[in-house]
Amino acid sequence: MTVIDSKLDINTQGTAAKIISSDVRHKRFLTIWNRTTKFPDGRTFDWDVVGHNTPNPAFVCVFAFDSLNKTTTLIKEYCQGTNEIKYTCACGGYDRKKHASVDVAAKDELSEEAYLKGGRWINLLPQDQPEGVSEVKWGRNRFVPYLVIDAEKDANPKPRDAEEYMEVVYDIPIDRLRQFIVEGKVMLPSVQTAWMALDRLQKEGLL
Repeated sequence: MTVIDSKLDINTQGTAAKIISSDVRHKRFLTIWNRTTKFPDGRTFDWDVVGHNTPNPAFVCVFAFDSLNKTTTLIKEYCQGTNEIKYTCACGGYDRKKHASVDVAAKDELSEEAYLKGGRWINLLPQDQPEGVSEVKWGRNRFVPYLVIDAEKDANPKPRDAEEYMEVVYDIPIDRLRQFIVEGKVMLPSVQTAWMALDRLQKEGLL
């Protein structure tokens, strides 16, 4: 096994394998592909790849921050894969037939899931990842993380999708959020978005 000195090589960009084929095996809310890849050393493998059959980014994730009270808003949402309730930020798909832009998708999801609107918006996407941050290693989906500062309650929120089962929890102190994360109670895209948002807030002197 090759060990890379992290001080010398921190680049993770680039394609690791050649895609030989990618065939759809199932499609409903998500699509499952059988993907065959070939590594530079000649090894070939078949993989199960899961995601939305749309261009990336596939979805958005929004971290809401109240700068006066130093709190956030989270969603308690039903997660069908593990059949349990987890905390998430406001997250949702970027539908190009429905949303004029990824920014519009983020604002719609904040209204729909967190019942919030307005505020100061910051796109947290790294410049070297224009298609979005990868969700999980076996998943095709990428997402755009956002920070919204001082959003206000939306008296007329957008309607939720029929299958969504969720509850809004306002005014969560940041220390409590961190505790939820280390306790494994927050879904990973929301953990990633929260970490990036907290880093940005610290740099702006808001934490």
